[in-house]
Amino acid sequence: MFSFSLPRSQRNVYFWFLAFASFLVVVSMMTLLGAASELSNSSAELKNLKVASPNLEDFVNTQAIDFRLNNNNSQRRLKPTDIPKLADDAIIPVGLDEAVNRAFQFFAEFENKRFKPILTVTLPVIESVESGSPAEVAGLKAGDMVLFVNSAKIESVMGFYLALNEKPASEVTLKLLRNKRENISVVMRIAGRVPINDSNCGIKFVTPADAVYLTEQETKRQADLYRRDMLSAIPIDWRADAANSLMQTAKRLNLIAKGVIDPSGANPAKVQSKDVLVWHHKKFLENIDSYFSQRRKLENKSTSYLTVMGDAVVGFVSSLFIAAIALGLFWFQRRVSGKKS
Repeated sequence: MFSFSLPRSQRNVYFWFLAFASFLVVVSMMTLLGAASELSNSSAELKNLKVASPNLEDFVNTQAIDFRLNNNNSQRRLKPTDIPKLADDAIIPVGLDEAVNRAFQFFAEFENKRFKPILTVTLPVIESVESGSPAEVAGLKAGDMVLFVNSAKIESVMGFYLALNEKPASEVTLKLLRNKRENISVVMRIAGRVPINDSNCGIKFVTPADAVYLTEQETKRQADLYRRDMLSAIPIDWRADAANSLMQTAKRLNLIAKGVIDPSGANPAKVQSKDVLVWHHKKFLENIDSYFSQRRKLENKSTSYLTVMGDAVVGFVSSLFIAAIALGLFWFQRRVSGKKS
């Protein structure tokens, strides 16, 4: 009677073939799971990736800012640790326009705290008159000293600003002292019923270097300039973030004046809000570029993980097919061996 049997060496080959096929299944499965895990991590990083907000401490590190402590005549260099922190509940994002307006209000408060005491004792003597301005048209000249704004007596540059903005009007009467002996009256007018204010009257007073006082009108004007010249350069998706970041920076800058700067000093601090504004804008644009650079790297990583996953899937399917063949052969070998016995 005819019988069929496999040599022992061939039976061992089938066994090791099945073992190798099983190993391939395990390896391809582990590769697939590893690539899936890496892809998940990369996707999470990509989702959490954000444009970093400029840090005011970084600005201080790059500047040589000398300041005076309150109630202390000594002067030293401003350090990042001198900048007050904001409470967690103070960092609340607001709408784009509100964030811009608040930012420039904080900037104005910072400047005014620094220089209001100085401008309060500075005589309102005109240094120059802007060409084509209401002041030039009215006949104001360098050297004139303002005595009255309408009926309000003026004794300082600060008094002029406050009087001019107390009752905004398109026509303002000034009484001047010219050549230290001649009293004259002039009327400043502006077309279109636009109120005359410190930013459009065309008068520059003799004041200490960098001394400014930002009125409400000037603050609004600067906010509009920021929207037009700086905010428009930022991609629209990040404009609200930029405005909120600027608001928080301006708020912290304002707290510096409240916390450590002595406003009675001749030069309270060698830092100006305009410098902080320019630095913040430049830094935010740099951070947007950094964001896109990191995003490209993460996207490239995700693409490579997808490629690995595709190869792993092909390998897994192929190893399953090989394992199925090996299992079939091994099963056939076992059955033949059983019949023989």
